[in-house]
Amino acid sequence: MNKSNNTKKAEYNKYNMAPLASLKQHKNKVLNPFAPLGNLTDPASWLDECVPNVLWAVIVVSSIERAEYLEIFKKLLQAAQRNVPKHKELYVTHNFLSVATDDEFDAIMKPVLDDKRLHKHLSVLLAIEALPDRAHWARHLELKDNAAAFNFLAGAINDVFDHQSQKSTDIRWLKLMYMLVCREQIKFAENMKHLLEEFLGYPDVGDQAKVRPAIRAMEIGLRTIEFQIEGQEKNWPDDREKMASHNSELFWQPMFRNSPCFALSQYPEGTTGPQQISEEIAETAAALSNHYMQTIGTTKADPKHEGVFGISLYALHLSLSCSSSPSHNLVDGRMALRTIMETFILLHFLVKEDNPTLWLQYRKYGAGQTKLAFLKYMKEENLPDFIDLDELHNIANEDRWMELQDIELGHWAGSNLRKMAEGAGVKDVYDKFYDWASGYVHGQWASARSTVYVNCLNPLHRFHLIPTPQLMPMPSVLPDMCKLINRMLDDVSAMYPPFKKRLVAYKGMAPEMPDDKITVVEVANKPLND
Repeated sequence: MNKSNNTKKAEYNKYNMAPLASLKQHKNKVLNPFAPLGNLTDPASWLDECVPNVLWAVIVVSSIERAEYLEIFKKLLQAAQRNVPKHKELYVTHNFLSVATDDEFDAIMKPVLDDKRLHKHLSVLLAIEALPDRAHWARHLELKDNAAAFNFLAGAINDVFDHQSQKSTDIRWLKLMYMLVCREQIKFAENMKHLLEEFLGYPDVGDQAKVRPAIRAMEIGLRTIEFQIEGQEKNWPDDREKMASHNSELFWQPMFRNSPCFALSQYPEGTTGPQQISEEIAETAAALSNHYMQTIGTTKADPKHEGVFGISLYALHLSLSCSSSPSHNLVDGRMALRTIMETFILLHFLVKEDNPTLWLQYRKYGAGQTKLAFLKYMKEENLPDFIDLDELHNIANEDRWMELQDIELGHWAGSNLRKMAEGAGVKDVYDKFYDWASGYVHGQWASARSTVYVNCLNPLHRFHLIPTPQLMPMPSVLPDMCKLINRMLDDVSAMYPPFKKRLVAYKGMAPEMPDDKITVVEVANKPLND
């Protein structure tokens, strides 16, 4: 693993993520850690739903220092509890504040509105026509510079885009504390009293590495109340006007309509692999071909000898194709890496077993599949252009007349790649390469997304996806290819010693650095409902 990846792993280890080993499996599904809780498997989205509903707080946390806004939040909780008789019916989100009376709103928001520094940035709320409680804010604020307000809003949303960020967690603490202190909807068992003390003393009490995740976990569970889900509306007071259902798209769609997409002015271009690596791979393929000729024992079909060298040379040819073109850092390089990984496991399995029957089964399976393909194409009126019927016919009949050959429809070894990797003691290779690389072969969504889309850089657009017309370079597959091929050459040498040549030039490859002169440009977008 290169230094960059080691650094990234250290950073991601700080995230509050359930490790793979801790996740439960049910039949063919690995369950998320919240699955046992049932109704939390699909909670309201922090970014899509919650951020527009607590936008005032998003603006506040991006306007002043943390100690200052936390003090304002605490004063707000005290003001609601002491000065609003019906504080149990309200909440700190825009949808609940929309049904507050003028006096109730003013009492709750007094600590916020008393800080005149916040007025300039909070005034952007007036530009959002669909804001549920806009009328309340309009009594206190005035929007003077629309463009500047939206520029600030973009930065503020960027600050809370990550639901685990410090500012996001602080807002989620405020929401949790209103439910705890003002609405009194959370009760703690005796053995959980320490959590209550830590929440009340936030952020100065307790181990924050544990307190912060606890805040976020509990806030998620309260979103059913925030958005009046699962029958909560039945408890709405008879004497208060029922608030309208929350529709966050009424916020996000105008953001998209009224501001442009942004993207980098250019992206790095794919380049041919280092010449030294291509030359070394070609030299190794030539040396391996010579070693094949030196180790021929018979001109009769030899499943083991021809299999060992054929599989290894196939991997070398794939890597040479990638190294001598931009493919090594494009999507087709990942497909080639996936194939080389499979050839390594296949060869290592055959070498470890070293069973004449298995070598023969491997070869007969290939001939049978060729016969099957040939016979299928004989029925087709219009053949694919890449098909060479003469080649298929020759290979199908090479070892024996194909009319005498059976066609094996199952796996030639009665196994599968995973089981072969386990049996050969190389499951680590399977785990490293199979899942992600296979996605590119099978056209899975994540692979299509990483290949043809980039992110819009406008936070007001939620960093949505935009297609890129150019081929997007990715980290080179050459180092991984070379490492796998070297292990294949170890197997060749074990079967037909000695073969000492190995690939080493890849060790000098340095990761490409982005061009610091690249700028951000506006991208034309077609707004929804135009």
